Amino acid sequence: MRLLVLALALAAAGLPGTADAGSSACRPGDGACIAFAEGKAGKLPKRGGERQPVMIGAAVHMLTPWQAERERRCLAIAGWAEARGDGPEAMAAVMWVLANRASSDAHPETPCKALVAAAQFEPFTQKARKVPKPARKPGSTGRANAAADTDPTAEARRIAADLRRQARVIAAGGMPSWPRARLAPDRTMLDTARAIAWNLNDDDLPDPTRRALLFYSPPVQARLGRATPAWAEPAARTVSIGDHTFFRDRPVFRPAAPQVAEAPE
Repeated sequence: MRLLVLALALAAAGLPGTADAGSSACRPGDGACIAFAEGKAGKLPKRGGERQPVMIGAAVHMLTPWQAERERRCLAIAGWAEARGDGPEAMAAVMWVLANRASSDAHPETPCKALVAAAQFEPFTQKARKVPKPARKPGSTGRANAAADTDPTAEARRIAADLRRQARVIAAGGMPSWPRARLAPDRTMLDTARAIAWNLNDDDLPDPTRRALLFYSPPVQARLGRATPAWAEPAARTVSIGDHTFFRDRPVFRPAAPQVAEAPE
Protein backbone atom coordinates (compact mmCIF):
# COMPACT_ATOMS: atom_id res chain seq x y z
CA MET A 1 0.00 0.00 0.00
CA ARG A 2 2.57 2.54 1.05
CA LEU A 3 4.76 1.92 -2.01
CA LEU A 4 1.87 2.56 -4.37
CA VAL A 5 0.69 5.57 -2.39
CA LEU A 6 4.22 6.96 -2.41
CA ALA A 7 4.25 6.63 -6.19
CA LEU A 8 0.92 8.45 -6.31
CA ALA A 9 2.23 11.23 -4.12
CA LEU A 10 5.37 11.68 -6.21
CA ALA A 11 3.34 11.74 -9.40
CA ALA A 12 0.93 14.30 -7.98
CA ALA A 13 3.73 16.49 -6.70
CA GLY A 14 5.96 16.30 -9.73
CA LEU A 15 3.61 16.74 -12.67
CA PRO A 16 1.83 19.97 -13.58
CA GLY A 17 -1.03 18.20 -15.35
CA THR A 18 -3.73 16.02 -13.86
CA ALA A 19 -4.06 13.01 -16.14
CA ASP A 20 -0.62 11.48 -15.65
CA ALA A 21 -0.82 11.89 -11.89
CA GLY A 22 -3.94 9.77 -11.73
CA SER A 23 -3.20 7.17 -14.39
CA SER A 24 0.25 6.47 -12.90
CA ALA A 25 -1.58 4.44 -10.25
CA CYS A 26 -2.95 2.08 -12.89
CA ARG A 27 -1.17 -1.05 -14.02
CA PRO A 28 0.57 -0.65 -17.40
CA GLY A 29 -1.87 -1.47 -20.15
CA ASP A 30 -4.95 -1.29 -17.92
CA GLY A 31 -6.93 0.90 -20.29
CA ALA A 32 -10.13 0.81 -18.23
CA CYS A 33 -8.35 2.06 -15.11
CA ILE A 34 -6.49 4.76 -17.04
CA ALA A 35 -9.69 5.99 -18.69
CA PHE A 36 -11.48 6.12 -15.33
CA ALA A 37 -8.56 7.89 -13.63
CA GLU A 38 -8.41 10.52 -16.35
CA GLY A 39 -12.18 10.99 -16.43
CA LYS A 40 -12.25 9.87 -20.07
CA ALA A 41 -14.26 6.66 -19.81
CA GLY A 42 -16.60 7.84 -22.58
CA LYS A 43 -20.31 7.08 -22.54
CA LEU A 44 -21.76 5.74 -19.33
CA PRO A 45 -22.85 2.11 -19.33
CA LYS A 46 -26.56 1.56 -19.76
CA ARG A 47 -28.65 0.67 -16.74
CA GLY A 48 -29.46 -2.98 -16.32
CA GLY A 49 -27.38 -5.78 -17.73
CA GLU A 50 -25.69 -8.73 -16.13
CA ARG A 51 -24.32 -8.43 -12.61
CA GLN A 52 -20.67 -9.28 -12.13
CA PRO A 53 -18.60 -9.62 -8.95
CA VAL A 54 -16.71 -6.41 -8.16
CA MET A 55 -14.27 -6.31 -5.26
CA ILE A 56 -14.66 -3.08 -3.29
CA GLY A 57 -12.60 -2.94 -0.14
CA ALA A 58 -12.92 -6.31 1.60
CA ALA A 59 -16.29 -7.25 0.10
CA VAL A 60 -17.53 -8.60 -3.20
CA HIS A 61 -20.51 -6.70 -4.58
CA MET A 62 -22.62 -8.09 -7.42
CA LEU A 63 -23.01 -5.09 -9.72
CA THR A 64 -23.99 -4.24 -13.26
CA PRO A 65 -21.44 -2.12 -15.19
CA TRP A 66 -23.56 0.98 -14.50
CA GLN A 67 -23.68 0.22 -10.77
CA ALA A 68 -19.93 -0.47 -10.65
CA GLU A 69 -19.27 2.95 -12.23
CA ARG A 70 -21.58 4.58 -9.69
CA GLU A 71 -19.99 2.94 -6.65
CA ARG A 72 -16.46 3.81 -7.79
CA ARG A 73 -17.52 7.41 -8.36
CA CYS A 74 -18.91 7.58 -4.83
CA LEU A 75 -15.61 6.26 -3.44
CA ALA A 76 -13.49 8.69 -5.45
CA ILE A 77 -15.65 11.73 -4.69
CA ALA A 78 -15.76 10.89 -0.98
CA GLY A 79 -11.99 10.51 -0.67
CA TRP A 80 -11.39 13.68 -2.66
CA ALA A 81 -13.97 15.72 -0.73
CA GLU A 82 -12.73 14.68 2.70
CA ALA A 83 -8.96 14.46 2.30
CA ARG A 84 -7.63 15.95 -0.94
CA GLY A 85 -5.52 18.39 1.09
CA ASP A 86 -3.84 15.50 2.92
CA GLY A 87 -2.68 13.56 -0.13
CA PRO A 88 -3.22 10.11 -1.69
CA GLU A 89 -2.84 7.94 1.41
CA ALA A 90 -5.41 9.97 3.36
CA MET A 91 -7.84 9.85 0.43
CA ALA A 92 -7.38 6.07 0.23
CA ALA A 93 -7.99 5.79 3.96
CA VAL A 94 -11.27 7.71 3.73
CA MET A 95 -12.38 5.49 0.84
CA TRP A 96 -11.56 2.42 2.91
CA VAL A 97 -13.75 3.70 5.76
CA LEU A 98 -16.61 4.10 3.28
CA ALA A 99 -16.02 0.60 1.89
CA ASN A 100 -15.75 -0.84 5.40
CA ARG A 101 -19.02 0.74 6.45
CA ALA A 102 -20.74 -0.65 3.37
CA SER A 103 -19.60 -4.19 4.15
CA SER A 104 -19.87 -4.22 7.95
CA ASP A 105 -22.55 -6.05 9.90
CA ALA A 106 -23.85 -2.74 11.28
CA HIS A 107 -24.16 -1.03 7.89
CA PRO A 108 -24.75 -3.69 5.19
CA GLU A 109 -25.25 -1.69 2.01
CA THR A 110 -23.19 -0.20 -0.83
CA PRO A 111 -20.61 2.62 -0.68
CA CYS A 112 -23.01 5.10 -2.30
CA LYS A 113 -25.72 4.39 0.27
CA ALA A 114 -23.22 4.61 3.11
CA LEU A 115 -21.95 7.93 1.77
CA VAL A 116 -25.30 9.73 1.93
CA ALA A 117 -26.57 8.12 5.14
CA ALA A 118 -27.79 10.72 7.61
CA ALA A 119 -25.11 12.50 9.67
CA GLN A 120 -22.22 10.36 8.42
CA PHE A 121 -20.02 12.13 5.85
CA GLU A 122 -20.33 15.85 6.54
CA PRO A 123 -19.55 17.26 3.06
CA PHE A 124 -22.54 15.28 1.76
CA THR A 125 -25.00 16.12 4.52
CA GLN A 126 -24.34 19.79 5.28
CA LYS A 127 -26.63 22.44 3.87
CA ALA A 128 -25.45 23.86 0.58
CA ARG A 129 -24.61 27.54 0.70
CA LYS A 130 -25.01 29.88 -2.22
CA VAL A 131 -21.70 31.28 -3.38
CA PRO A 132 -22.01 34.91 -4.49
CA LYS A 133 -20.57 35.76 -7.87
CA PRO A 134 -17.63 38.17 -7.83
CA ALA A 135 -18.67 41.75 -8.52
CA ARG A 136 -17.81 43.03 -11.96
CA LYS A 137 -16.10 46.31 -12.49
CA PRO A 138 -18.06 48.92 -14.47
CA GLY A 139 -17.72 48.22 -18.18
CA SER A 140 -16.06 44.85 -17.59
CA THR A 141 -16.98 41.76 -19.62
CA GLY A 142 -16.12 39.58 -16.66
CA ARG A 143 -12.81 38.32 -18.03
CA ALA A 144 -10.81 40.77 -15.96
CA ASN A 145 -12.26 39.13 -12.85
CA ALA A 146 -11.47 35.58 -13.96
CA ALA A 147 -8.98 35.24 -11.11
CA ALA A 148 -11.88 35.52 -8.67
CA ASP A 149 -13.15 32.17 -9.97
CA THR A 150 -10.13 30.49 -8.40
CA ASP A 151 -10.17 32.30 -5.06
CA PRO A 152 -9.60 29.42 -2.58
CA THR A 153 -12.30 30.51 -0.16
CA ALA A 154 -14.96 31.01 -2.81
CA GLU A 155 -13.88 27.78 -4.51
CA ALA A 156 -14.25 25.82 -1.26
CA ARG A 157 -17.79 27.16 -0.81
CA ARG A 158 -18.67 26.37 -4.43
CA ILE A 159 -17.35 22.81 -4.09
CA ALA A 160 -19.28 22.34 -0.83
CA ALA A 161 -22.51 23.35 -2.56
CA ASP A 162 -21.74 21.08 -5.52
CA LEU A 163 -21.07 18.10 -3.23
CA ARG A 164 -24.41 18.61 -1.53
CA ARG A 165 -26.13 18.63 -4.91
CA GLN A 166 -24.34 15.40 -5.84
CA ALA A 167 -25.49 13.89 -2.54
CA ARG A 168 -29.10 14.46 -3.60
CA VAL A 169 -28.40 12.73 -6.92
CA ILE A 170 -26.81 9.77 -5.12
CA ALA A 171 -29.62 9.53 -2.57
CA ALA A 172 -32.14 9.41 -5.42
CA GLY A 173 -30.26 6.49 -6.99
CA GLY A 174 -28.68 8.49 -9.80
CA MET A 175 -25.16 8.73 -11.18
CA PRO A 176 -23.09 11.51 -9.59
CA SER A 177 -21.11 13.77 -11.89
CA TRP A 178 -17.46 14.59 -11.25
CA PRO A 179 -16.72 17.76 -9.27
CA ARG A 180 -15.65 20.67 -11.48
CA ALA A 181 -12.43 21.57 -9.73
CA ARG A 182 -10.96 24.90 -10.84
CA LEU A 183 -7.72 24.85 -8.84
CA ALA A 184 -4.85 22.80 -10.31
CA PRO A 185 -4.05 20.92 -7.06
CA ASP A 186 -7.71 19.91 -6.72
CA ARG A 187 -7.79 18.64 -10.31
CA THR A 188 -4.62 16.62 -9.73
CA MET A 189 -6.01 15.06 -6.57
CA LEU A 190 -9.30 14.23 -8.31
CA ASP A 191 -7.50 12.17 -10.97
CA THR A 192 -5.49 10.46 -8.23
CA ALA A 193 -8.67 9.75 -6.24
CA ARG A 194 -10.24 8.11 -9.28
CA ALA A 195 -7.27 5.80 -9.73
CA ILE A 196 -7.35 4.86 -6.05
CA ALA A 197 -11.08 4.11 -6.20
CA TRP A 198 -10.56 1.83 -9.18
CA ASN A 199 -7.95 -0.20 -7.28
CA LEU A 200 -9.52 -0.15 -3.82
CA ASN A 201 -9.24 -3.74 -2.64
CA ASP A 202 -6.94 -5.72 -0.37
CA ASP A 203 -4.90 -7.11 -3.28
CA ASP A 204 -4.06 -3.73 -4.84
CA LEU A 205 -4.45 -1.22 -2.00
CA PRO A 206 -4.63 -2.90 1.42
CA ASP A 207 -6.58 -1.07 4.10
CA PRO A 208 -4.28 1.36 5.98
CA THR A 209 -6.99 2.12 8.55
CA ARG A 210 -7.05 -1.41 10.07
CA ARG A 211 -10.73 -1.79 9.22
CA ALA A 212 -11.80 1.52 10.72
CA LEU A 213 -15.42 2.59 10.40
CA LEU A 214 -15.09 6.13 11.76
CA PHE A 215 -12.73 9.06 11.36
CA TYR A 216 -12.46 12.77 12.01
CA SER A 217 -9.93 15.56 11.63
CA PRO A 218 -8.79 16.96 15.02
CA PRO A 219 -7.39 20.20 13.46
CA VAL A 220 -10.66 20.89 11.64
CA GLN A 221 -12.67 20.05 14.74
CA ALA A 222 -10.62 22.50 16.78
CA ARG A 223 -10.82 25.19 14.10
CA LEU A 224 -14.61 24.92 14.11
CA GLY A 225 -14.74 25.07 17.91
CA ARG A 226 -16.19 21.58 18.21
CA ALA A 227 -15.60 19.07 20.98
CA THR A 228 -13.98 15.72 20.31
CA PRO A 229 -16.68 13.24 19.14
CA ALA A 230 -17.97 11.01 21.92
CA TRP A 231 -17.06 7.89 19.94
CA ALA A 232 -13.41 8.93 19.53
CA GLU A 233 -12.12 6.88 22.45
CA PRO A 234 -8.35 6.32 22.62
CA ALA A 235 -8.90 2.56 22.91
CA ALA A 236 -10.78 2.54 19.60
CA ARG A 237 -8.16 4.51 17.67
CA THR A 238 -6.48 2.56 14.87
CA VAL A 239 -4.19 5.02 13.09
CA SER A 240 -3.62 8.67 12.14
CA ILE A 241 -2.96 9.60 8.52
CA GLY A 242 -2.34 13.23 7.70
CA ASP A 243 -4.80 15.34 9.69
CA HIS A 244 -7.27 12.45 10.01
CA THR A 245 -7.57 9.97 12.87
CA PHE A 246 -9.36 6.67 12.37
CA PHE A 247 -11.36 4.55 14.83
CA ARG A 248 -13.05 1.19 15.16
CA ASP A 249 -16.77 1.11 15.71
CA ARG A 250 -18.58 -1.10 18.21
CA PRO A 251 -18.54 -4.04 17.66
CA VAL A 252 -15.08 -4.34 16.14
CA PHE A 253 -15.25 -4.96 12.40
CA ARG A 254 -14.12 -8.52 11.67
CA PRO A 255 -15.13 -9.81 8.22
CA ALA A 256 -14.86 -13.58 8.26
CA ALA A 257 -14.62 -13.87 4.48
CA PRO A 258 -15.31 -11.74 1.40
CA GLN A 259 -18.98 -10.87 1.51
CA VAL A 260 -21.28 -10.84 -1.50
CA ALA A 261 -23.84 -8.06 -1.72
CA GLU A 262 -26.20 -7.19 -4.55
CA ALA A 263 -27.05 -3.57 -5.23
CA PRO A 264 -30.69 -2.89 -6.09
CA GLU A 265 -31.47 -1.40 -9.46
